[in-house]
Amino acid sequence: MTALNKYIFAPNAFDTPNDVYNYIARQRRGYNFSSGTEDPKIHDQVLGYQTSVLAHIMHPNTLQRLSDSELYGNQYKLSTFMSDLNNMMFKPDVSGSINSFRQNLQAVYVKRLIAMITGNTSSRFSVASQSMAIHNLNNIKTWVSNGTGDLATIAHKNHLKILITNALKEIK
Repeated sequence: MTALNKYIFAPNAFDTPNDVYNYIARQRRGYNFSSGTEDPKIHDQVLGYQTSVLAHIMHPNTLQRLSDSELYGNQYKLSTFMSDLNNMMFKPDVSGSINSFRQNLQAVYVKRLIAMITGNTSSRFSVASQSMAIHNLNNIKTWVSNGTGDLATIAHKNHLKILITNALKEIK
């Protein structure tokens, strides 16, 4: 979890000088493609890396394995894992502005938590996982309700708050 926090999910995990991003644009590399755009779609690439990791660590089998392994000695409990994940996704950003990479990551993460408790795939998750998803969504709702940050951050926080509010209404 420490490595994921540092290299995949941290607010500065994908800080790169603008010169590097400019360099990877197609017209700067000398390629001559007749189709597609010249934009390297950096946000899509980064979010792809992050969502691949989230898909694995939030998979129903992974979460069930964490619960089951508690019975035979695993000290890292499901509740601790999910709390740690929630904290690394949001705690660094609670009182400041949130960069665009983190906004994308947080939106995907919240939607994954919501999918754990609503919709067609929710039945694949254990009750313990669903309980932690609800707990984490309530924590996130509190954190994003503080109205801090720049305009893009405030809009993002309001978006997440609406998603969470609507999802929690659906399960009550």
